[in-house]
Formats: sequence, C-alpha cells, structure tokens
Amino acid sequence: MAETTNTAGPVLVPMDLSHESSWKKALPQGFQIAGAMGTGVTLLTVIPEILSGLDWRYSIRGETHGSEELKVDEWLQAARARLEEIGKEHAPKGTSFEVIARYGTVYEEILDVAEEIGAGQIVMAAHRPSLADYLIGPNTARVVRHATCSVLVVRD
Repeated sequence: MAETTNTAGPVLVPMDLSHESSWKKALPQGFQIAGAMGTGVTLLTVIPEILSGLDWRYSIRGETHGSEELKVDEWLQAARARLEEIGKEHAPKGTSFEVIARYGTVYEEILDVAEEIGAGQIVMAAHRPSLADYLIGPNTARVVRHATCSVLVVRD
C-alpha cells in the first residue's frame, strides 16, 4: 500500500477580537478539523481600515475634527499578542497554530491570507449577535462567495 502525504494547507480561523462570538464556536471547530486533516491552524484578525485622518476613538464619540497619528503597528502587535493568548487557551495539547494580524478591508484580508498560506479550509462565525437581522454577515458572505477553498460557517 502506497503511503499518502497530507497536502492540505492550514485551517484559517478569522476572528473579531472585540466579539467573543466570532471565535467561541468557530475556533474549537477549526482545531478539530485541523486535527482530522493533520494540519495546523492559522488564527487571523483584521483591524478594519479607518478613514485617513479620522481616529476610531473620535468616530465612536461622533467627533470628526483632527486626529492623532494612527498607531497601526502598535494595534497589530497588540492584536497578535491577543491571538496568541486565545490560541493557547483553546488549542488542544500538541496542536500547532500561527497568528496573523492585518489592517484593511476585512473580507479582502481574509481572502488574501487564505491564498497566501494555501488554506485548506476557512472556519468562521456567521455573524455577531448584534447583526441578528442578517442571515449571514456581509464579510462572511463575501468570503463564502469568493474563497478558493472550502468555508465552514459556524452559527452561534
């Protein structure tokens, strides 16, 4: 009998660090699938692109005057650290994982990372609870439509 080798890429699990619902069920599914596939997991978060010259702290308060310099590198570093924490909390013993943090348009970055790492599958949440009126969130819908690998949508 010929020996087969696994050619599947890692399982990509995109998550919104500000909403636990984006990884609460999707992350365990991602690790389970990766174990069955004999591959690793890549945890991804995307810091949404912010309008130039408008800091998110001002936009949240409804202010639109001046802004301090955006500290994207610091945000990305903090996001990677948080992904590491989440991964260590949820990864089954002996399971490897990588972390990636990006800044940009959420669905575009998810699709780009999936291509870059040769993802075998994407596992992501359907939507945040605050978007209950949608059947599937807009970023998830775009990923499902345009991904070149299988996408598992996990519902809360």
